[in-house]
Amino acid sequence: MLDLHTFCTHISCVPPKSAATAARPGSGPIVIKEGSSSVKIHTINRGTRVVYSVDYSLAGKRVLKQFSDLAKAKVYAREAARKLAGGHQLALQLSNADSAIYGLAMKALEGTGRRLDSACEEYAAALRELKGTGSLIEAARHYYQSRGNLVPMLVPTLVENLKARNAGKSEKYKLELRLRLRKFADAFGGYVHTITAKEIAMWLDNLIGASRTRNNFRSLIITLFKYAQKEGHLPPGITEAEKVDERDTTQDEGDIEIFKPDEFRRLVEAARSYKAKGNILAYLLIGGFAGVRTEEIKRLHWSEINLNTGYIEIKKSKAKTKSRRLIKMQPNLVAWLKTIRKAGESGPVVDMVRPEKAAAEQICALTKNKELNSAPVTWKRNALRHSFCTYRYAICKNEHEVSAEMGNSPQMIFQNYRQLATEEDAKDWFNIYPSADTDGKEQG
Repeated sequence: MLDLHTFCTHISCVPPKSAATAARPGSGPIVIKEGSSSVKIHTINRGTRVVYSVDYSLAGKRVLKQFSDLAKAKVYAREAARKLAGGHQLALQLSNADSAIYGLAMKALEGTGRRLDSACEEYAAALRELKGTGSLIEAARHYYQSRGNLVPMLVPTLVENLKARNAGKSEKYKLELRLRLRKFADAFGGYVHTITAKEIAMWLDNLIGASRTRNNFRSLIITLFKYAQKEGHLPPGITEAEKVDERDTTQDEGDIEIFKPDEFRRLVEAARSYKAKGNILAYLLIGGFAGVRTEEIKRLHWSEINLNTGYIEIKKSKAKTKSRRLIKMQPNLVAWLKTIRKAGESGPVVDMVRPEKAAAEQICALTKNKELNSAPVTWKRNALRHSFCTYRYAICKNEHEVSAEMGNSPQMIFQNYRQLATEEDAKDWFNIYPSADTDGKEQG
């Protein structure tokens, strides 16, 4: 069992400051001053001997301590004045042995900026963590060897550095970094190496939104921590952000919804009459007949669509999964794209910031038929991709083939898209051709 003095010498090697000097005595008592506190030494002549009485007030009561030696009286008076000035009045009530230990402990703590009680609590907690496997000094040396070369970095500065490093990325990605990581930096303004997985998880759990929103924040925080690790602000290994569990998002999605072939025909015809720029028709066609994700369509260029070989290339840099894939186009999609692609065109296929919003609001509104008194087609979230996967699986009945085209796992395809549509409906879906080519066309 370590005593208090031994403990304090463990956590500080700073030499104690020199004690305050006493005032030079004149007439009357000797006065020892320390800050706003003072202690008096009275000289009492008792005939055959002289006694030196130290006199001060403690907790409203007068305290007198007598010495036969003036030097010892001055040492005691100086220490009493120092403790009174430092707010350590209780220490003056300790026994001589305990008071000596207290004095040594306070000297050991000088220069650390720590209070004695908090230092004791931390020391005891550290010993409990070690469970007798070593001393606190050994643990501190090991910690310094593994993490002592880290360069401290504040989270707000780290976020700004990461944003600058990604200046050449897409506008959407830079917006994600700016909005999401700014919130994180507002909540965690300290040094990145002090943040724990528990703190990150608690912050994420308090966010408003679905599990997918939480996962998106988590993903960017991991990116931030990986960057910090690369720059020497975090130690090697698994970061605290990676220790936070990812949430299951299946409850967010709800039931998978798809468009019926007749609904999609109406959407395509409405898009053909839509005069605004951006090529919303190409968005519907590539999403519905190739299953390409909305964000991937927005990054897609005509140079990546080969109408001669019949393949769409989703480059690694543009794929959600960061993995390149080739999609074999269905014959009807090739026919449609030949009618809308301009000669020599190689730039973006869909030049729109939010094509899904335009389709849901403008295109669906155009599908209303006043003559037939029919309601407009209702837009369904992610229904283009869901429809392609559903109808494609109904025809080929091979989850591995569909997963390669979709960029998902075969298990996900099998579990979510099996038996959602008949083969007859699927053939009808892929038999939607441009009006000039419709006659005599069958599913290829």
